[in-house]
Amino acid sequence: MKLIIFRGFLYMGAAGALLGCNPSSAPETLGAVRYPTDAQIASALEAQFASDRHSAAARDLIRTLGGDKGKLRYQIHQVIYRQGAYEARYDAVLVMGQPGVQSLQALYASMIPEAERTKLPQATLEVYETWLKQQAASLQKTSAPQAQALVSTLDLLGKCYRDKEAGAEVTVMQGLGALISPERKGLVAEKLALPDTTAHCLPA
Repeated sequence: MKLIIFRGFLYMGAAGALLGCNPSSAPETLGAVRYPTDAQIASALEAQFASDRHSAAARDLIRTLGGDKGKLRYQIHQVIYRQGAYEARYDAVLVMGQPGVQSLQALYASMIPEAERTKLPQATLEVYETWLKQQAASLQKTSAPQAQALVSTLDLLGKCYRDKEAGAEVTVMQGLGALISPERKGLVAEKLALPDTTAHCLPA
């Protein structure tokens, strides 16, 4: 049997509040530097995430986990001026648009090959979870690391989402970075690869 498992994504958009401050609605000027507002940074990062062809799998994963009404909230921790541009450091937080049980059911269904899924007696979270655990037990005989990765993923996702209600927030990425540059129509965001970026509550 072939098991299809989504992999966590490495970068998402960003905006929110400066560390220890409330979200800013007006540009902040420090010396000769005029910083963009949180809303302006958010708009640039959201546009980048929505249009980036390399983020298609990440957008699908967010829709699966958050539901159609789910969305990302970007929590900015630091904005650094970089000779005409700004480097934003931030976390990505998923605002749930549906109960976590519904999210897990949809995700686990996607992790089971369709040919196997159609043979299951019911399309429920419990049935899907049981199948995946049985798959992990079978993999233990041929690939112990893969089996352990699946078990760990199921345990992590259950802890992250099972008890969440619609409207709850789940941090999915920390230590993200983006370069925010001015252009004629506003601001443009470019993702930065940072060594301390970590994924949370995402499939391994």
